[in-house]
Amino acid sequence: MSNKKNFANVLGIRPYDYDGFLLLEQSPVQRNHKKRAGEKKVFDKLSKLLPQHTMIATAELTCDAWDPVTGKQWYKGQVFLIDAHTRREFWKQGLSDFVPENLISQHYKVDSIEGVRDLYYTFDNSASAEKSSDLAYGACRYLNMSLKNTNLYQVTGLTWAAHYYNEKQFPKTGGYDGNGLIVIYGEFKKEILFLDSFAWETKKIDKFPHPLKTASLLFLKKHDNDIARSIVQRVYTNKFNLPDAENREDGVTELLNWVKHKDASFAANYDTIPVLTDGFLYWLNQAYLEQTGKKERLYKKGSSIGTVDKYVKIVEVNDYQVIDEVFNI
Repeated sequence: MSNKKNFANVLGIRPYDYDGFLLLEQSPVQRNHKKRAGEKKVFDKLSKLLPQHTMIATAELTCDAWDPVTGKQWYKGQVFLIDAHTRREFWKQGLSDFVPENLISQHYKVDSIEGVRDLYYTFDNSASAEKSSDLAYGACRYLNMSLKNTNLYQVTGLTWAAHYYNEKQFPKTGGYDGNGLIVIYGEFKKEILFLDSFAWETKKIDKFPHPLKTASLLFLKKHDNDIARSIVQRVYTNKFNLPDAENREDGVTELLNWVKHKDASFAANYDTIPVLTDGFLYWLNQAYLEQTGKKERLYKKGSSIGTVDKYVKIVEVNDYQVIDEVFNI
């Protein structure tokens, strides 16, 4: 016979009336439930109130807990809503035929904010209906990042940037759960917030490829200065420059012409992303060298193979101390 385990000390049942349910604190990593409440598939599922819709999940802190990521202090007895955020928003918007008079919660006891977060991901994880963009939204919410540009919730370019930047810390190029995305968004928080600080121009260019985002994040990570930021902003706002007297284009214009004319396949897959990231970083780096007076404009593009290697983070261990160093170009 299998061994038995009793969870009575950490799991129970708690009733809520509708008004009390509305007051429950959101999970710290909750996805974009307001957006989801407006989706057709959600409407089809929730427009008619059913008994099963009244089953929710909550978590209660058993002790005071400090959130090391957001710096927020929570206290013993704080209750978080874990499952039913979308339903709550749907009902608040008056989209259902009825709202429930009473609800029943699976009520969990946890001793940390990490425990709250981990519990949430057992209800909404990458193996369920939650998409990577939902996980990204939740990760950003946990980090107190509210992004206006929804492109920045698309994680392919970001997870590849993390993998290139620190392969030891981020050994995968994708497939991260919510906890993994919290770490990645935290690593690139400054760079992402900069990309979100201005409106992208998409009239001339339909879509910016994922490898361009990878290259941009790595470029901004290495060159934390106004010159680099101005170069990246020119790219995403389609600021072309005229050729010089010798008919040479500057690095940003060369990059934009490449994207605009689509003379290469920008499909993001395991084979194309490394090549394209090298290519985009080549032109970003060329633009930086031009603007810092280290190199003139080019008559012809050189080899871009291995450019990304100049933007990785090297971790060396000497005398039991970890030393972080970024290659110089």
